[in-house]
Amino acid sequence: MEGASGFMLVCGSCNRAKSWSCEACRNWKEFKKVSVCGSCFWASPKEYSHIAMEERRSLTLTWHGPETEDYDRVKAEAMRRRQSVQEFAKHLLRR
Repeated sequence: MEGASGFMLVCGSCNRAKSWSCEACRNWKEFKKVSVCGSCFWASPKEYSHIAMEERRSLTLTWHGPETEDYDRVKAEAMRRRQSVQEFAKHLLRR
């Protein structure tokens, strides 16, 4: 768990995404194993092995200040290739 108290502060959108993800998780519905929850992204985003028992990984990138020009270039190239920014970023990372 994150933090000394075992609670992790998340924004409203992230809290809703977590809620939906957990509600749809087989562990929540069937198994109810604390250890499974503990190894989930939503419990420990810095070190996790799954997201709601699915083989998934998540990466959030934020561009700030002058870096936003870099994002705009990536977005323009993605649009030129008729890809989403996410698809194009994955393409770049694979290379």
